[in-house]
Amino acid sequence: MSAPDRSGLRPAASTIVTAALAVASIASFGAASAAEVVRYDYQGASAICQPALAAHAAGLRSRPLSLENTGTTAAFVSCALRGDPRAGGRGAMKVLAEVGATGPTGAVVTCTFIDGVQEGGSVSAIYRTKSVPVHPLSRGSTMTWQPVEIAGNPEHIFRPALQCQLPPRTALHYLAVTYDEDIGG
Repeated sequence: MSAPDRSGLRPAASTIVTAALAVASIASFGAASAAEVVRYDYQGASAICQPALAAHAAGLRSRPLSLENTGTTAAFVSCALRGDPRAGGRGAMKVLAEVGATGPTGAVVTCTFIDGVQEGGSVSAIYRTKSVPVHPLSRGSTMTWQPVEIAGNPEHIFRPALQCQLPPRTALHYLAVTYDEDIGG
């Protein structure tokens, strides 16, 4: 006996339905299994910062644990942190700078956060300045910047940079960036 002739329609319809269900389950599994983790990049200031002008270099001492102003006048340093401005790129949720006093007196350290881009003579950037007191013989003080502080309230910071004014006998110890990373499922 032979099977009834269905002109191949039922097996094709069955295959299409099975394939559609498989695709739908893979898509829902991919969405359900996507995961993000919070990552934290820590960088010593001596590795990513430099004097803003040659005149500031004379008083700065690059040490493994800090970039210290050993001079008698304020020194400016510029720091460029890692970022990823591509669509869907890794953007920062927080930028942090730790500063401290290295001498017998306290001081006030001021840093300006910059998020933006310069293309030729054209600059498009946001600037946010903060100051913190630093005390002698103490661990240090931190300054943080988050996307909510930027005009338009973006979800992330993509091009972070800092410029800090270090009074005599103060130091910029480290900079950190906190970001979400999609690790799939």
